[in-house]
Amino acid sequence: MSNRTAMKKGISIMAKSGLTVVLLCICTLYCPESLAAQSENAISTIPRVDVHSHVGSVGRMAHYVKVSEILKHQYGVNLEIWIDLNFARQSDGTEQEYLRQANEKYRGRFLPCINDFKISDGLRYSPEELVKWQRKGIVGYKIWVGVSSLIDDPVYDPTFAKMEEVGMLGASIHISQPYPTKWCDNPVKFWQAHNAWERVLDRHPKLRVVNAHMLDHFNSDEQLDYLMYVLETYPNVHVDLAARFQQFHRMDRDRLRNFMIKYADRILFGTDIGGQPSQGRYKEVAESYYRAFQLLETDNVIKGGFFGNTETKGLALPLDVLEKIYYRNAARLYSRVEGVLSDLGYRVKQ
Repeated sequence: MSNRTAMKKGISIMAKSGLTVVLLCICTLYCPESLAAQSENAISTIPRVDVHSHVGSVGRMAHYVKVSEILKHQYGVNLEIWIDLNFARQSDGTEQEYLRQANEKYRGRFLPCINDFKISDGLRYSPEELVKWQRKGIVGYKIWVGVSSLIDDPVYDPTFAKMEEVGMLGASIHISQPYPTKWCDNPVKFWQAHNAWERVLDRHPKLRVVNAHMLDHFNSDEQLDYLMYVLETYPNVHVDLAARFQQFHRMDRDRLRNFMIKYADRILFGTDIGGQPSQGRYKEVAESYYRAFQLLETDNVIKGGFFGNTETKGLALPLDVLEKIYYRNAARLYSRVEGVLSDLGYRVKQ
């Protein structure tokens, strides 16, 4: 064999070997198992923010952190921040201690909102007070309206105008609770409350809000139609998933999945968690969180969400949608979330 022939044969062998390596790499990268592993790994690195929690005191914070530790070590999930809707208006000393420990001991992982639980008594905070609380570190204002049209009283317009002016988020605005499928047996009052809320939004188009519990229109395909109408009509309205995972099965899965993808910029993760961790139910609560995450991340049949135990097939949402629901929307809306995530080592890019 001549040197030239031998060289050609060697080059041919090398080329074939190289092609084999390339094909092996392609198979490794694109086989379903590899893609699933990569996707799972990417999802596990996402920080999660629970925008609908009821911590309420410094004493409860340590219990919540224990739940997050179980989620991290047992499930590979990073639950990092809770928006506390039960921050109490107490003496300055108590309030300041909450803010101090939340910031110093817990690195800002608990972010409080002032709250108003009885619209029948009128809104308790004046426009001037809202600014003072915002300077203290409050990230939003919760208003529980219930089945009432009182939210539309013009006397509240200065408050909503001030919120527009200073950028204070209407965090967890509860409209038409209790909702028709459980406690409320008067659909007229239910719709009166929704219509009243729309009139407020019409007068205050720059008011940014997160309506609690998917605006209580998350029980059927027909209600989902109305929710789409609201989101299309009012670009500053957002909704949270708190206490609604157990209702996924009431809607057509593909339709619900398409809704979540289309309006991913407007949906935030939340649970409505209360005192369960402080009762020592750490593993149980962590498992509830994990089931809720699985309903969003996988197409597995999951028994229950954060509440309830109905078997439901998960939505298997795309990674970019999960990022928005878990933390990007919260970082955009709540004034301190992005900074806290950054301090915890995450790179938050909007």
